[in-house]
Amino acid sequence: MVDSICSSSFFNKTDEKNGFIGIGKLPPETYPSIEYLAKQYINVIPDKSKTTFHTYYTELTSSLKSEFDKLQYHPIWKRICSNSKNDKCILHPVIEMNEIYYSNPKPSFSGRLYGAAANLLPHRDCVLFNFFGIRFYRIIIGLTSGNNDTITRFINYNINHTINKGDYMIFDFDRTLHQVIKTGLTETPRILLKIHYVVCRNCLFTENYVKFVSIFYKIYYHVARYTEQLGTDPTDFVGYFFGTLWEWPFYFSFTYTTGILSFFIMIVIYILYFRVSNRN
Repeated sequence: MVDSICSSSFFNKTDEKNGFIGIGKLPPETYPSIEYLAKQYINVIPDKSKTTFHTYYTELTSSLKSEFDKLQYHPIWKRICSNSKNDKCILHPVIEMNEIYYSNPKPSFSGRLYGAAANLLPHRDCVLFNFFGIRFYRIIIGLTSGNNDTITRFINYNINHTINKGDYMIFDFDRTLHQVIKTGLTETPRILLKIHYVVCRNCLFTENYVKFVSIFYKIYYHVARYTEQLGTDPTDFVGYFFGTLWEWPFYFSFTYTTGILSFFIMIVIYILYFRVSNRN
């Protein structure tokens, strides 16, 4: 049984090592926006047979942004700061990382996963940073219904959730080990909305410091997302190359060192790839 938004605590589990997680339902006034985004975004997806597709908030049309804003700035997220020991809690949205995300994992995850491994195998969304006094939260909101066999598993907490329309999941971007598990034999496409907050509870720092921290996550995420997408469902050398770089760490005993090495290799190649592309 998971907490709803009426619970006295926003988070279901609070552990310093494994991160905070919360699962619940958005209030009824958000449903028109949820339904509008789902109905409109399905027409944006160029190939619905693909495993993943995404569009950043900054790339959306003005009408989609307007409905997105009603969700990303909803007062419910202020509850992240609830139970703070003093009055200073900084909640900074990172809109450059926010996105609408199409997820269509294949049954049994058969064959090589390449870039999709970053979403479908046990993982933490980022293992590079650990800023003192800072938490970085990802919130995933379900925009579509009909999901009964694609599970998000929070491994160290032994909690499973099949996200559907109006559900939200919030968890530590850096700390929470999780995995997407497909149990059925038919495809179950989902449309999800992802939003992000840098949070400094009982904060000893200035708001400018919190904004500075967010820059590291923005750089990481844009490089990671771009190269991951290149490597998902690959059809050419570039796709297979980046896909293998993403898949490689998950088939070893994943450590901080392998994560750092793999990511910085991606950064170097990402820069070189863009230089060559721009010349052409």
